[in-house]
Amino acid sequence: MLRTALRPRWLALLVVVLVAATGMAFLGQWQLDRARQRGAAAEERERSRTRPLGEVLTARRTFPGEAAGARVEARGAWDPGRQVLVAGKEQGGRTGFWVVTPLRLPDDSGVAVVRGWVASPTDPAAAASPSGTATVVGRLEPTEPPAQRAPGEASGLPEGQLDRLASTELIARWPYPLLTGYLVAESQQPPVAAPAPTPVPQPARETGLAWQNLSYAVQWWAFALFGLFFWWRLVRDDHAGTLRADPAGAGPEPVGDDEAVMAPPRRARPAPGARQ
Repeated sequence: MLRTALRPRWLALLVVVLVAATGMAFLGQWQLDRARQRGAAAEERERSRTRPLGEVLTARRTFPGEAAGARVEARGAWDPGRQVLVAGKEQGGRTGFWVVTPLRLPDDSGVAVVRGWVASPTDPAAAASPSGTATVVGRLEPTEPPAQRAPGEASGLPEGQLDRLASTELIARWPYPLLTGYLVAESQQPPVAAPAPTPVPQPARETGLAWQNLSYAVQWWAFALFGLFFWWRLVRDDHAGTLRADPAGAGPEPVGDDEAVMAPPRRARPAPGARQ
């Protein structure tokens, strides 16, 4: 089989098949990149569409996975007296605090709004809090899991600071039904007067794939594998054909001398009517 594959015509065909398979592999990779790009663009278009907060999430409802990163608009009244700082938040290579203010919604529930980031709790922007009614546009995120602590153990942080933006922590501080998500503010009307905290950037997300381009990528890779399989099948058939008898009646290929020596002698068949 190897000697058959090393014949010049099959080697030449193998080179052609490998070149074609390489091109198909590159085309498949290109389609995969296109699938990622189109999937990311579709998700970004969906996220950039602003919807009312009540259409995506309400109080006493489990946070739906598809709502993570959704761009929503919330209208309500600030509750500045219950503003908190969430410690241990990194931004710009530094560790600081999120400034979180509750926004009372028209149905008397509340949502935590991350208004921005400060480097220190003594920053003037950490003490300043908005008041009155506002319309906030931002990205919706699920609240963080609670910290693992022993019963009765406190966080050790000063009053007004939290180590997690968790629903269990906020429920103990805010006396109204809360959403199981928080809002990372992008803008608000009317704008917040200075000093204002530094806006929190949106987290990087994994994007999906465009299924049409993904199917094209799989097809190109399948064509590349089929080309290699087709070459192997031709070589195998050629090899099998050299071992079969010549269909023109020339008989099978002669065996070697060693095989003739080792072959047992054939007994002559007696003539008809002869006594055995």
